Amino acid sequence: MRLWLTLIPVILGVSACGDNPLAGLSATGASKALSEITVTSDRVVLRGPTGFCVDPKSSKSRTSQAFVVFGNCAAISGNEDMPQPFVNAIATASVLPSGPNGPSIGQSELALTEFFTSASGKAVLSADGDANSVEILDSFTRNGAFFIHARDKAAPILQGTTNTFWRGYFDVKNSVVALSVLGLKDAPISSADGLQTLYDFGNALIEAQAPASKASSPQAS
Repeated sequence: MRLWLTLIPVILGVSACGDNPLAGLSATGASKALSEITVTSDRVVLRGPTGFCVDPKSSKSRTSQAFVVFGNCAAISGNEDMPQPFVNAIATASVLPSGPNGPSIGQSELALTEFFTSASGKAVLSADGDANSVEILDSFTRNGAFFIHARDKAAPILQGTTNTFWRGYFDVKNSVVALSVLGLKDAPISSADGLQTLYDFGNALIEAQAPASKASSPQAS
């Protein structure tokens, strides 16, 4: 199993602490926000679908890894004329270097399924690393990406979000990108809307990369 799976919580854990290297990434003018950002030395381009923009206050980017939060463009920019998503949700993108010479995600469905149903895999999905707090609701592979639906009884990764989320793992260049979609506590989204939003993020992610990207577009259902 690739080492990156055990490192995902490291990104989530440091995302809200320390200096923020993304503080200067916002577009010129307080009324604007960015829907796209390039991160890590692998030059991975993270792009939100319509209405989702980067929240620089909640995001971190370093040479080897990144954690980026996408939210409502109008809310982040303070400009009601900016595009807004069709669902009330927050999305996150975690980027890590992939293990050398390992199988692709699309070739690892059985191994990933076994891993995420194990105590170690559930601990990866838990906000506080507690395997007992996680319930796996669904998982499958689609067009080279691995998708998982889970419920975490621990405190949510981001304040104000629900404890049920969709996550997708994608091979991108020489990195692994984990995209997550979380509903808001005061406006939860359905499982179908959460998965469709994750598909939209996956499509935007793949379309933003150079042709060398290994992953395939998950496409909308």
